[in-house]
Amino acid sequence: MLKKLSIRNFAVIDSLDLEPGPGLNIFTGETGAGKSIIISALGFLLGERSGSDILRPGAASAEVEGDFRAANLPPKAVERWGIKGGVFSIRRQADPKGRTKAAINGAPATLAQLSEMGGFLVDFHGQNEHQSLLKPEVQRDLLDRYGKLEKEAEAVAGAWGEARSIEEGLNAVSMSEDERARLLDLYRFQLEEISGANIKEGEEEELEALWPRLKNSEKLFSLSGDTHALVDEAAGNAEKAAEKIKALSAIDPVAEPLTARLAAAAIELRDLSGELRSYGKGVHSNPGEVDRCLSRLEKFKSLKKKYGADIPAVLAKAEELRAKVASLDDLTLDRSELEKKLAAARAKLQRLALALHDKRAAAAKKLSAEILKEAQGLGFKEVRFSVDAAYDEAAISSCGGDSVEYLFTANPGYPLRPLRYTASGGEMARIMLALKTALSRADRIGAQVFDEVDAGVGAVTGRLVGEKLARLAADKQIFCITHLPQVAAFGAAHFFVEKAVKNGVSAASVSLLDASAREREIARMLGGKKQSTDVGLKHARELLAEAGK
Repeated sequence: MLKKLSIRNFAVIDSLDLEPGPGLNIFTGETGAGKSIIISALGFLLGERSGSDILRPGAASAEVEGDFRAANLPPKAVERWGIKGGVFSIRRQADPKGRTKAAINGAPATLAQLSEMGGFLVDFHGQNEHQSLLKPEVQRDLLDRYGKLEKEAEAVAGAWGEARSIEEGLNAVSMSEDERARLLDLYRFQLEEISGANIKEGEEEELEALWPRLKNSEKLFSLSGDTHALVDEAAGNAEKAAEKIKALSAIDPVAEPLTARLAAAAIELRDLSGELRSYGKGVHSNPGEVDRCLSRLEKFKSLKKKYGADIPAVLAKAEELRAKVASLDDLTLDRSELEKKLAAARAKLQRLALALHDKRAAAAKKLSAEILKEAQGLGFKEVRFSVDAAYDEAAISSCGGDSVEYLFTANPGYPLRPLRYTASGGEMARIMLALKTALSRADRIGAQVFDEVDAGVGAVTGRLVGEKLARLAADKQIFCITHLPQVAAFGAAHFFVEKAVKNGVSAASVSLLDASAREREIARMLGGKKQSTDVGLKHARELLAEAGK
């Protein structure tokens, strides 16, 4: 659960501190006010990739920080990040060049670690996410998540990789000696280039953060020296002045408060002088340190250019190369023995894939019933829905042998057909909400984000969506951006987002609405007018009363 979100210089947000409640948190405002930017900032905090365009114009850096409850974290994560007291923080910053640095509970964290932590904390459903539901691989992954089949799926992927490795070894036996030697030389050279770099976790991020300081060390040393001299002189003058005013207050007691203040200022200036002196000593780096940092960053750049988009991809490439070298090196087995091992590996893969299929089929039946039940409460009169998991032994891959398809029809007399061919935008949004509701019972994620989940639905269905979100919020913290007053009326907390010009630059702000302000905002949403009429306010009160607010 998110306790507090602080955003600084992120897109149109200058400075924002948000403290959401535990239930249904509603966000409304005019189109373009910056509602989705808040969700983007939360996504950035939890590992989403970003560029320099997230910085507010003129800002030196963007920063997002969040305080979270640790109730839904696995014990390993709690231990890994030293979380005590049930609450921890995540912070991430970005500079004008798109480089970021992050920390979890004060300790430096990589992008992959942020993303992993985010997977335990918040489930995002963006405006376009329902389009991903049209992809068979997404449908399969959601089914596995619902059925808690991740371990079984990983076992199948492992068995598939094992079979592929033996198959590659078998192919290597059939290679000519010259071809095998050529590939071995290539793979070993590439592996040595990566391994020889001796990459440490988080090193690239640390060096990228250190480089600007090293590069400008002489300037920093000079500036800190000048500043120290001025502050040291000011400290001396303040100490002399303190002696003078002490004598003054001995004559006139009225000046005694000034004496204490000046003495405190003198002490503070002297401390500051010492700190500036220490800073100057620490910032003056030697050329060797600069060369080392630049050399390492260039090495990382070269490796990423050759072997992967980022350092984790480069390390994954190294593992792949090790497997290939081992496969080509180990040619002591004769062909018949390798064929026996391959047959055994394929049999194991088929056994695991079939076992996974049986569990997927059972989960598909249960998920079909749950989604159908949830969908019927979202305005579908005679909807039919089914999750189909068809098994093909000849088509087994790292994901198993199942072809998963979500089938749907909202029209009586029409057969079930794949969701991607039959559902409209509004129907897709509601099916996704039904799916999220079903999944929420199966996972431990404590917060869910719905960015305009009501897109494409009308007022009557909007009320049903609001009721569904309110029920979902009984066990989860929900964030919902909406343009429908029928949905907004169900919020436990209602935030209004608006945009204004600040110092010549647009800036978004968020305010928590009290009861009367909430009535006016819902009336505005009903009539599209900033100045609500009596009729609009009456209608708004009726909506809130019906929602139990």
